[in-house]
Amino acid sequence: MKLIETDAKTFDGYALTSPKPHFMQSGGWGKVNEKRNAVPRYLLLDDEGITKGCALLLEKKILNYRTFYCPRGFITDYQDEKTLREFISLLKKYVYSHNGLYLKCDADILLHKLNDNGEVKESFPENERLLKIFEECGGRHKGFTTKFTETAAPRFTFRVDVDKSDEELIASFHSTTRNILKRNNPYHLHFYKGSREDVKDFYKTMKETSLRKKMYVESLAFFEDFYTVLHEEDMSDVYVVYALKSELISLYQKKKEEIEKEKEKLSASTGKKAQNRLKDVYDMEKKWEKEYAQIEAMTEEKIVLSSMITAKYADKVWTVHGGNSDDLKLLNANYELYYGIIKDARDMGYKTVDFFGSEGRVDPSSDIYGIYLFKLRFGGDFDEFLGEFDYVTRPLANAVIQKLLVMRRKYLIRKSWRNA
Repeated sequence: MKLIETDAKTFDGYALTSPKPHFMQSGGWGKVNEKRNAVPRYLLLDDEGITKGCALLLEKKILNYRTFYCPRGFITDYQDEKTLREFISLLKKYVYSHNGLYLKCDADILLHKLNDNGEVKESFPENERLLKIFEECGGRHKGFTTKFTETAAPRFTFRVDVDKSDEELIASFHSTTRNILKRNNPYHLHFYKGSREDVKDFYKTMKETSLRKKMYVESLAFFEDFYTVLHEEDMSDVYVVYALKSELISLYQKKKEEIEKEKEKLSASTGKKAQNRLKDVYDMEKKWEKEYAQIEAMTEEKIVLSSMITAKYADKVWTVHGGNSDDLKLLNANYELYYGIIKDARDMGYKTVDFFGSEGRVDPSSDIYGIYLFKLRFGGDFDEFLGEFDYVTRPLANAVIQKLLVMRRKYLIRKSWRNA
């Protein structure tokens, strides 16, 4: 067997029909990363004229060395142990020959399916045995990490089967999601699939979310490149949910009139039940008045509330980059957004929507517990991957440079907050 370097088009010709196609193992993803100073290496595993695997490696320069990342792992038949071991050996030799420090892989290999509490409900022994094989081939397992920030790509995700009718989709959702969607969008929220110009609206919510969660704040140019490059390959869409200030004011004024009428009716009754209801109505009035004041203070007619940039490949759609405004959270715009994306993915012929990440430990005290809970409520499978492996080819140089990279990363995060 041998590795053959090829071009993006030829690479996709194999990857799209392979056992595990993924947008992060595609020509489009290689082109996106070129915008981030990475060199994409498109490699095919050739066995006497028969292609038995492929690997997109993203090469980056660090001092006089290189690092190589194989996002979501190389693609091959992982149950063919002989081919698997040979593929890893050839990739390590390739990295070493190109002055590489290491090869990082985080294959899309399912380890467990979990229940709502993060407990194992189904295991995959044929994949569990791969942990030993990868380690025997020189891989250093990152461990069974649970947080977003501990690996290059999330080790957990929710995947929703969208090949269903509207009725079947609604029935598969959590009761909270069903109740919100069955209200039939009472705030007249507007959902649409946009164009490159709408990436600016997306960025408003993305930046707010990043600052709120104390995450790295990417530039607008990054998201414009992400969307534009992938959209040209028919691999990305941008979605936006917004409200109109004038419509919200009209709705709130109508609601206030209804509250006044109910207060007048209940005040005329001395019954205990009516008085309890009257107390609830006064509480509701305070809430609505607070929200109404917030809306009146807004200066723009179009209020962008929630948005998403997706990636598409083979039979899946991934909700990769998303943001929610700090304003008017009670309108539940994010539910309208995800439901709209799910239906659009199905209507375009895709089978699965991958929510692209969750923490693995279900902890209500976590800063991003709300993200887990929200994604859970769309009824998808809670999937755990095998994890990340590093195949270090120059141990001493790598140890020194990794310490420098940690310091650089902390500096860049703080700098992104100042510039946001």
